[in-house]
Amino acid sequence: MGQKYVPIDKEVDMDNYIGKCGCNCSNCPTYKENIRTFEDRHRCSAGWEKYLNIKLSPEKLRACDGCSVPDSLRKTYYLNCKVRKCAMINDLKNCAYCIGFPCEELLKVHSLQKIADRNEFTEKTGKEISKSDYELFIEPYVGLRHLNIMRQSISENELIEYKKFSTNNKFSPFPKFKNKSESLKLIYSILTSICAEQNISFARFQTLKSKREKLVKILWIMARDGKLDKDNGCLELDSRTFLSSKIQGMYNPLMEYFGDLKQYNIHCEIIPLVNSGWLTPKGGLRNEGWIIRLSFEKSLMAGNMLKEFRDYAKKLDNTYREKAFRVFTKADLSIMMN
Repeated sequence: MGQKYVPIDKEVDMDNYIGKCGCNCSNCPTYKENIRTFEDRHRCSAGWEKYLNIKLSPEKLRACDGCSVPDSLRKTYYLNCKVRKCAMINDLKNCAYCIGFPCEELLKVHSLQKIADRNEFTEKTGKEISKSDYELFIEPYVGLRHLNIMRQSISENELIEYKKFSTNNKFSPFPKFKNKSESLKLIYSILTSICAEQNISFARFQTLKSKREKLVKILWIMARDGKLDKDNGCLELDSRTFLSSKIQGMYNPLMEYFGDLKQYNIHCEIIPLVNSGWLTPKGGLRNEGWIIRLSFEKSLMAGNMLKEFRDYAKKLDNTYREKAFRVFTKADLSIMMN
């Protein structure tokens, strides 16, 4: 017979079946009650591939206990979700009870989170879908809609203030140079300010922790391996060297990282060397056909900073080798006193 679709605003036990981010576990095709037979598994596998581009064979699908089950009782789960962790730390039934609802991390937790209805899914994906397939494969994951319905019935005194966290990274103190070094001061300021925020949610804290690592890694690779181009006032790096650093190579995520760096007056851009063929059909960066350029705002004395920045990374790499990046993340500029 297949699973029965239960509307969120009618019969669902919200405390037990609505995940922290709003997903309706009771209607998910891999919830333990919905994936008892091979036919159930085959239907889920085919639907996920058709509508969500998730390729898992029926044999690899696992019966999930639901997102709201405590870790000690949850034997199977697919994602290590930061939104779920945040809600668990704050003892929230789900995010609808948080005073900070809806936060940026919740809105971006997955691609279906903000889908409003079947028509919007088709508009955004270009995929036609029947009402029954929408209810089976898409509706369980439209978390924001579910949470908004719940929020309407929650009184103000039931809302919970989330615990505050800060990205207190441990940085080395700025060295006492004998001569003034404005460029090194600016470099230190940049390295210590990237993704620095106070009084944020645990979900936001996790986001910034991961993002800082990627942004600082981009700066490290560009400073260590980039060639100084005085004519264009930038550091330039070839595609193969950059991709060998194992930073996320898809084009769109990389553009997002470059956008984040702009707020620190750092400009990174990809320069295609050919008219076409430097991107894969799915939007990934190929091994060749492009370069990356990094430059600082002119207000930061760009020319001198670029040289100091490159010299700093080179000295760290020559001195500390495999531990050099760790020293770089701590903004330890003491090596520049020599």
